Amino acid sequence: MSSLADEVSDLMREVAALEIMPRFRALKDGDVEEKSKGDYVTIADREAELWLTPRLAALVAGSHVLGEEAVAADRSRLSLIESDAPVWTVDPVDGTSNFIAGRETFGVMIALVRGGVTELAWIYLPASGELATAERGGGAWWTSGGKTVRLSTGHGPEDLRDIVGAFNTRFMPDEWRMRVEGLAGHVGREANDLCSAVDYTSVARGLKDIVTYHRMMPWDHVPGSLIVREAGGVVRDMANGADYVPRTLAGPHLVARDEKTWLRVSDATHRS
Repeated sequence: MSSLADEVSDLMREVAALEIMPRFRALKDGDVEEKSKGDYVTIADREAELWLTPRLAALVAGSHVLGEEAVAADRSRLSLIESDAPVWTVDPVDGTSNFIAGRETFGVMIALVRGGVTELAWIYLPASGELATAERGGGAWWTSGGKTVRLSTGHGPEDLRDIVGAFNTRFMPDEWRMRVEGLAGHVGREANDLCSAVDYTSVARGLKDIVTYHRMMPWDHVPGSLIVREAGGVVRDMANGADYVPRTLAGPHLVARDEKTWLRVSDATHRS
């Protein structure tokens, strides 16, 4: 991995230590707001993004920062993902509801996109100190307990009844929601951590076989999609078979450990 990868990894650890972990299980009255129904933001989200934004922009000349909370304040900033200039996608605290509830399943996610192509990705899990990184064409890596190993998704089970998956259907059109929920009733185990940072890294590590999504905001999916792919997995639209790209904003997408698992599950979804 490049020196840039190390610099961003260090920034993620630092922002977690300064702005996120001191507020974990210590949120006060007024520290949490509801942006829209069921969509929450905390002071940790906002302060972490404000801390990261100028530091990331300074790392790559001419780059822009596309942060979740900045887009919440000004929707027009989402158009940055269409730029050919370097763009950083930032989710300062993914899994905010878990963070608010005191659950450890939350993460910081960053990616660097140039010309619509993801070049580098990072997912940091502050509660455990674990870090996933990926470089386009250079593999994906997992750092835990001071040791770094190459990530490999491995192969999913042959039988759908042995599949372990997370099924996010909240934003799906009724037709796809019914199909995916029908599929969920036939797999071995449903394991949804309600956190893209955890779900993507779980697939990359071979701990989960599949995840489904529909709303594809860049900060939620650009980092994890590169990490999963570089580990051997697949992220693809079930409706048209197209590979996910950063400029795609809607699904239905299926994340899978390998090609065979993607095809098997996608076929089952179309039959349900």
